[in-house]
Amino acid sequence: MQRNIETITQTIHKYLERKSLAIEDAPWEIKKSELGGFGVFATRAIEVGELIFKDFPVILGPRAAPTCPLSCVSCYSRRDLRLCGKKCGLLVCSEKCEKSLGHQKECKVVRQWQSKPISEDLSVQLVRVLSPIRSLLLGEEDKSVVKCLKAHKSDQHGFEVDVMKDALALNVKEDEEKFMRFVCSVMDSNAFEVLVGFEDNQASVKGLYPLGSLANHSCCPNTCHVFDDKQHMVVRASKFIPQGSEIFHSYSRLIWSTSARRFHLYRTKHFLCKCQRCEDPTEFGSYIGSILCKVCKTGKVIPTNSLQTDKWQCEVCGSLIKKEEVANITFVLGSALNSFDDDDVAVMLRLLHQKLPNLVPENNQTVVELKYKLIWILVPENNQTVVELKYKLIWILGHQQGFAWNDLSDEYLSLKVNFCRDLLALLELLRLGQCKMRGLLLYELYSCYNEQNNRQTKSGSVSKVHENQMKSVLQEAADILMYDVTAPAEIKRMWSEEVQLKKK
Repeated sequence: MQRNIETITQTIHKYLERKSLAIEDAPWEIKKSELGGFGVFATRAIEVGELIFKDFPVILGPRAAPTCPLSCVSCYSRRDLRLCGKKCGLLVCSEKCEKSLGHQKECKVVRQWQSKPISEDLSVQLVRVLSPIRSLLLGEEDKSVVKCLKAHKSDQHGFEVDVMKDALALNVKEDEEKFMRFVCSVMDSNAFEVLVGFEDNQASVKGLYPLGSLANHSCCPNTCHVFDDKQHMVVRASKFIPQGSEIFHSYSRLIWSTSARRFHLYRTKHFLCKCQRCEDPTEFGSYIGSILCKVCKTGKVIPTNSLQTDKWQCEVCGSLIKKEEVANITFVLGSALNSFDDDDVAVMLRLLHQKLPNLVPENNQTVVELKYKLIWILVPENNQTVVELKYKLIWILGHQQGFAWNDLSDEYLSLKVNFCRDLLALLELLRLGQCKMRGLLLYELYSCYNEQNNRQTKSGSVSKVHENQMKSVLQEAADILMYDVTAPAEIKRMWSEEVQLKKK
């Protein structure tokens, strides 16, 4: 299929129409991008919070990563898993899922390829390579959608097909193998991680969103995307987008340093970002990737060229620091951070307040991630508002015993308030607008304010935080997290109430 603007535009519009997701007078168009290839652009000015588009995955399936928990191949529940009774080797959770039309089709394909039934030991590998198998079951129109997306050629692509042929001994036809290898390349470059299910029964799957895949990356994006309970991708403006401007996602963690983001993007998406943030050695004055000078003890050490990072220099005394020294310090700090258990709060606080101030600036990536880790640990044990979060943006899952609201000292509660404020200020410094992380932090800040006021009311003291201020923080969090299936229960109730009011 020839990839040109007219063909891709027509294919995407028809796909959205088939999925009942077409928006009248949609504020986007596909054009050539200065970054190379194609991109999505604003056809008119788009206001903050405005819906830009909705998308639906042309392929949705289990992730191949061995660290991802297994789930039912039909409904993605992680409970009561068992092998399909027809001995295809795939995992289901119920008779209903086993008899579902989608599973019956893929079950038939796998059994046709088998020379013998797949054992329980090998079923895990089969589940992890299911997504490319599903591509063979697409109709011709949907296959055309996949073919219009960009694919990168690399030795790592298509390992799923190798698993099918070698480990699982499936007799795959040549034309089927060729298409599945192409699909693997497309999904490796373009797939999004999607959370399905609720609370402790969530699964992480990958989805290929056609229009979402065409939007390019920036480390200071102008959109925020979430996924609703029907796996729709909902993309809204996180900042004002002038007419004619390119519409950007972020494919990397927002609080990573430039070197970490660029390495991740090169390894996973096969390009080196050169956006405005990447080109600024200070990252808009945040100094996320810098360290403190060991010579003058006060200056911040930054790369002389942030796109190369071969030379690092102190801004105050001019001392040159070898890149290996910077890399070693960053590695040691990262290793220390990853070594902590979630209940090591006192140890992490000592590192944060006593050790790191002598090594790195306040907004160094390690400091930021440590504060972020602590924010998500210091939450109620059974509170349903914190759920498994997307795109590795938040990596503390669930609630920790011993750190429920009733267990928190006033000191820890105040620390959490300060950490939330610190990171909200950092997001503003990084020009990230109404991003999802902002919404999550605002909700945590609101929860802290609410707890502080409850304690002060019980003690007979005057509340420090005005009710209108709390409502404002909560409302902004709700505005940002609108449509998100993983949003806190309190915010979902607010949406429901607003919908009911509009109906009256």
